[in-house]
Amino acid sequence: MRLHCPPPRTAASHQSPHLLPHALTGLVLFGLSLTAVPPVQSQQPTVLPAVRQVDTVEQAFGLSMPDPFRWMEGENNAEFNAWLKQAGAESRRKLDALPSLGRWRDRLTAAAQASTRHGSQRQVGRRLFFLRAPAGQEPMLMVRDADGHEHVIIDPARDPGSSLSNYSVSPDGGKVAVNIGHGGSEMGELALFDVATGTRLPDILRPVWSEFESSWLPDGSGFFYTRMRDVTPDDPDPMQGSGAYLHRLGEPQASDRLIARAGADDALAISAHDFPSTFAIPNSDWVVLGIGGARASLRGCVARRADVLGGHPQWRCLFDYPDNIQDIALAGSTLYLLSARGAPNRRVLALDLEDGVARLGDARVVIPERDDAVLTDMAPARDGLYLKSMRHGLDHVERMEYGSASLHPVAMPTEGTIALMQADPRQDGAVLSLEGWIVATRAFRYDPAGDTLIDLGLGTLGAPDMQGLVAEETEATSADGTRVPMSVLRPRQMPMDGSTRAIVFGYGGYGISLQPSFRPILVEWTRAGNVLAICHVRGGGENGDAWRVAGTGANKQRGVEDFIACAQELAKRGLSRPGRTAGFGASMGGVLTGDAYTTAPSAWGAMMVQSGIFNPVRLLAARNGANQIAEMGDPRTPEGMKQLLAMDPYQHVRDDARYPPLLLVTGAVDQRVPPWNSGKFGARVMAASPATPVWFRTDDQFGHFATNANAAALEMADVFAFAEEQLK
Repeated sequence: MRLHCPPPRTAASHQSPHLLPHALTGLVLFGLSLTAVPPVQSQQPTVLPAVRQVDTVEQAFGLSMPDPFRWMEGENNAEFNAWLKQAGAESRRKLDALPSLGRWRDRLTAAAQASTRHGSQRQVGRRLFFLRAPAGQEPMLMVRDADGHEHVIIDPARDPGSSLSNYSVSPDGGKVAVNIGHGGSEMGELALFDVATGTRLPDILRPVWSEFESSWLPDGSGFFYTRMRDVTPDDPDPMQGSGAYLHRLGEPQASDRLIARAGADDALAISAHDFPSTFAIPNSDWVVLGIGGARASLRGCVARRADVLGGHPQWRCLFDYPDNIQDIALAGSTLYLLSARGAPNRRVLALDLEDGVARLGDARVVIPERDDAVLTDMAPARDGLYLKSMRHGLDHVERMEYGSASLHPVAMPTEGTIALMQADPRQDGAVLSLEGWIVATRAFRYDPAGDTLIDLGLGTLGAPDMQGLVAEETEATSADGTRVPMSVLRPRQMPMDGSTRAIVFGYGGYGISLQPSFRPILVEWTRAGNVLAICHVRGGGENGDAWRVAGTGANKQRGVEDFIACAQELAKRGLSRPGRTAGFGASMGGVLTGDAYTTAPSAWGAMMVQSGIFNPVRLLAARNGANQIAEMGDPRTPEGMKQLLAMDPYQHVRDDARYPPLLLVTGAVDQRVPPWNSGKFGARVMAASPATPVWFRTDDQFGHFATNANAAALEMADVFAFAEEQLK
């Protein structure tokens, strides 16, 4: 359970049902997860409005921080909203005038509509559930029966403006609880459907964040779920004060029982900005309460299910954030823990919950840390615990039999990323997916009895030809001599004279790894003759937890240096040159790209950022800001404010610098990063460097990400056309 603020997963991507819900997290690389809007054809030219400045200087702990665009802040700021809308209209006019935009729209729309994508496959009994996104449309929830017959459970196309982000299946496979969003907002509802008929049941629960997965009771009579608190439109931070609840089928939401609430003055002492989630599994008498936030580690407590259902749980809290437990799995009365404390490549611990006095220190090591691989995921099945590890960005799966430390490797047809590893503690085997940068996604069911993989035919169908491309894994040397992994996608035949346009993508937050991911829309940039590089900066998890720590908080600048080094490495190898190289980031990646932009403007020909965090010193002035303290720093303390100032791109803009062209993409209903981050940063750059093109791609109908490939194609057409125009 990781509760972050990165680019979120799309509805057709992976969720691990054995985990506490991965709320506010997940990663679909720079494209299918970004805000996308239909093109707006401007009828009349508009003029970018003047940007007024105020004489505001933040004084804190001896630090002086000028803030001339403080007036842009606030959730219902009519003046800023009007300014951003006009700035967006002017930028829309410029984007529409780009000579390559029509070509990019045609290419990317064709790529989106050529494929049928599948994801979130889950085997429950003899039924296989999955999401299907045909021809770039919104994913629909499907089920395949034992006889191979498939039918639709819910299709969001029947309710325009809605989208599916997650679902959970009752233990008997007869009902599903589906997370539904509306109008681009990630704050939506949880709805129930009958699997056989697709009939919507009367139970409706709201507000629920888009990725909080519900957890069914073993008898299917109800489920646990996490609900956001009811808020008013002017609430400064609706992400705080969420609660874990128990819902019984057929009962009104008002009757739901509160299990734990963030910010409550009770023995659990859950911080208001954290998120409590409760889950149970069919073969266990235990319930786990997981508590997480925008950090890699978790808090965890357990209680007997009968006590929880009876309304008098005796929670036994087993680990806290400093213990650095980064994942958990429950099998019977054994709690498996993925621990990074003293083991940056992680190890697996096991704790017997029937031992009423057992604490974390009593856990036994079942899988020790490895020198050559990072343990990343666990999935408990009836036949054993499935384990996923990563070596140099590529995944491997093994099965550990319960009661034994012996591991059996699961042979995959090729190397790549195993984004999905789903298992059911009542069934043998697991459902696995496999993909690569230029290798289409496939989905399999692993049968341990025959040690075989059965192709489910539910991967990416109709993928474009990638034969003319090469995906290389290389390294760049950062400022302090650290070797930084870099993935490079390029045409097989290309000049090595620095003349090729390149985009470098980076993220660097929460220990998230940018592993090989098949995204045809993004690869179109390379199919058109350009270079796409993914820089695995410190702050991510590609080289284990030590890699995360080395680029987090006070070490954030190391990741920025890594990102700049990746651009420089492209030039050294003749793959591009600074004037032909653009940076690209999103969300938390705004800190990375914004600081790379202000630190080394001459390293870039352009920079594109979607929904970026640009003003960390004002963290607590933003929705979802308190949730970021663990990752970024606490502005209420001297050390925290100093740390935030050191990573603040807005504060780093210099009046004597000349900056490259900048494209800022933002959605008005973004619940994760408020649009004023982009507004303030863009305005500051315009004031400091009036000759710099600063364009705002805005829309008032979308939030932090697109929910279908067709919408993402339109956004990326703008991004690519902007890059092509500026990288002369």
